[in-house]
Amino acid sequence: MEKLYLQMYSFGEFDPALTEGHLAAAHEMGYDGVELFGPNFAVEADRMKQLLADNQLEAISMHTSSNNVIDMIPYAKALGLKHIVIAMEHLPDLEAAEAFAKQLNEMGKQCHENGILLGYHNHTQEFRAFGDQRIIDVILEKTNPDHVFMELDAGWCAAAGHDPIIFLHQYKDRVKLIHVKESDTVIGVQPSIDPKDMKYDENGFPALSEEEKERHRRNVEMNCAAGKGLVDWKELRTIADGYGCRGYIVEREHSYEGERIQCLQADLNYYKKNM
Repeated sequence: MEKLYLQMYSFGEFDPALTEGHLAAAHEMGYDGVELFGPNFAVEADRMKQLLADNQLEAISMHTSSNNVIDMIPYAKALGLKHIVIAMEHLPDLEAAEAFAKQLNEMGKQCHENGILLGYHNHTQEFRAFGDQRIIDVILEKTNPDHVFMELDAGWCAAAGHDPIIFLHQYKDRVKLIHVKESDTVIGVQPSIDPKDMKYDENGFPALSEEEKERHRRNVEMNCAAGKGLVDWKELRTIADGYGCRGYIVEREHSYEGERIQCLQADLNYYKKNM
């Protein structure tokens, strides 16, 4: 495996003050680059550019919300990013998916005019089917392939009960980035959550009921050790390369043993050798 990136969310810590330490840790582990997310943007673009250079890291992409895509274009351009990815959207039905596809086309055009490609990252909810159409099918079939791409989270795809390799063959070069995430359990398609319905604690984190906490625990614990899950990574990489995939990004939801950083190091060691 020539290059392997790390989604910064994988550290499982969301204090912006930890960004510099996380970048240094990514470099020390041997990752070639990173995908940035929310808390990282508290660091000014010029400072972030210097931190990336100091740690010999390439920023391949960033995760943000649909509400912030346009506002993040200057930050992305300052870092030389070629991809902005929407991390999640509330998509309860096909009508919502069609409306979102229209929004993606509008935002994607503005990104394209600035030399950036707009992507969407899946969880399990996008594989919900209504008749013979899934949410994800509507998104990809109704968007302009010159402006909008798919960041396939292979782990969530497998957890939903779908084969990411079959998905790659279906959508081919629409998949430009892949999240390398393990799943050893099919949890099925989970419900789409409307952020408007979420309650938050005094620290700004979701205030979950005991039932929601248990469901969340089960959902993340499927994120097993590298090589122990449902995905054949060597085959996936071969196929994705053939369709022009631009990057592979490790994302971890759960520390299966020990500290998170030990798991991330083990992930890197395994995928570098076995993809």
